[in-house]
Amino acid sequence: MFAYTDEPICACSTPAGISGLAVIRISGNGCGVLTDKCTKILRSSGDYDRVSLLPGYTCAYGTVIDPKTGDTIDKVMITHFAEPHSYTGEEMVEISCHGSSAVKQEILRCLGISGIRVAYPGEFSRRAFINGKMSLASAEAVMDVINADTERQLQAAGSLMSGVLSEKIDSIEKALYDQMAKIETLVEFDRDADDDEDEDTEEDAILEELVKQRESLQALCAGYGKGRILSERMRVALLGLPNSGKSTLLNTLTGYDRAIVTEVAGTTRDTIEVQVDINGIPVTLIDTAGIRDTDDIIESIGIGRAMEAGREADLVFYMIPPDMDSYEVREGLMELSEDIGGERITAVFSKSDEGKNPEEKDIIGVLEKLGITRTISVSAEEELNIDKLEEVITSYYDSLGGGQSEGLLITNSRHYSKFNKGLKKLDMAVEALEEGLGVEVCSSALRSCLDEIGEVTGKTVSATLADTIFSRFCIGK
Repeated sequence: MFAYTDEPICACSTPAGISGLAVIRISGNGCGVLTDKCTKILRSSGDYDRVSLLPGYTCAYGTVIDPKTGDTIDKVMITHFAEPHSYTGEEMVEISCHGSSAVKQEILRCLGISGIRVAYPGEFSRRAFINGKMSLASAEAVMDVINADTERQLQAAGSLMSGVLSEKIDSIEKALYDQMAKIETLVEFDRDADDDEDEDTEEDAILEELVKQRESLQALCAGYGKGRILSERMRVALLGLPNSGKSTLLNTLTGYDRAIVTEVAGTTRDTIEVQVDINGIPVTLIDTAGIRDTDDIIESIGIGRAMEAGREADLVFYMIPPDMDSYEVREGLMELSEDIGGERITAVFSKSDEGKNPEEKDIIGVLEKLGITRTISVSAEEELNIDKLEEVITSYYDSLGGGQSEGLLITNSRHYSKFNKGLKKLDMAVEALEEGLGVEVCSSALRSCLDEIGEVTGKTVSATLADTIFSRFCIGK
């Protein structure tokens, strides 16, 4: 755990490796004066000759120089931010330089010589949180924005980072604190017998508001089904007999030849995972070994992993080629359908370009007995009905609740856990009033509920937990 100080810190905020440009971020009171030691302004809008003299939100063209030798390191653009209107709430400087590894390291070295230490992982965002520039939930969403690689992920993360979730939680917290204040009044002051009716009326009003806020918290928790997909990706397993078209379908959905496709049964020996974007939904496609009886030890291990992938997947596409009979379908799907339920399995009649399966009618009857009602005929080779498989993925995502907007989806498992615990405490508070257990019991449950919620916004978070959260951030953010 590290204690907060406002001493100047620096780090490269752009990814490692070679790039056209990179950004060195500097934050902390007095960082402008220290940056003066290793920079020289060549041109600015107001003829300012030092970084520390630049007004907030202005840029200048200059050079970074070695404080010891006076050698020029790079020609750069320098931006100055005045407190408190910066990302961290402190004075900040950003240096846009060329993106070679050598340039970035040399600039950081010069800043170190000038008295600016290298930042810890997540220290910039941690300072923003401590200085009240963002809630803990918004700060955590920063990394979600950085890691987003689909439109829906970016939409959800951007909304959380902008404070949409924090505003909603603030509204719930305020309402609960107001009710707790009313409850404390009832506890604190004894009522005369003549006031019993008024007291009952006030308790009814409190109960009504608690029920209303419970519904709001329940709605947030209900959105975690979609949120989990956005943070962890939907897992779609491709299962079936050897040579049933799994690898060809994977390549078609992926858009390139990721899996080896041959006519030799057993080509795929292990699971192959590929990340794709399907209608804005982050999906991990899992190609698996063909499921069959075999004496090959390595292939047997692959088949075991295939079955495990099916059990752990959100959806399973089970491939049924034209030469597969109804008995084989039953044997191949019976165990899996019992384990995960038929509603998560789509029967895919593959290789439809080679002809229709002669036992399709009997196979559909077998599938219905196993609880599998969704069947699609496709040709991965000719890309026939591939869009219908994508529709299955989209429909499953939409069925997870949370409304149509991704703006208020909980994508963080820690947030969901805390909200869920808070919801249980709020249930206890509501029950205490409904069952006449006393306002003291209700008040205690409400306090516990607010403590759980506060660990999401940061109002009741411990320093140790804050350090743990921000340590997962990249350096420079």
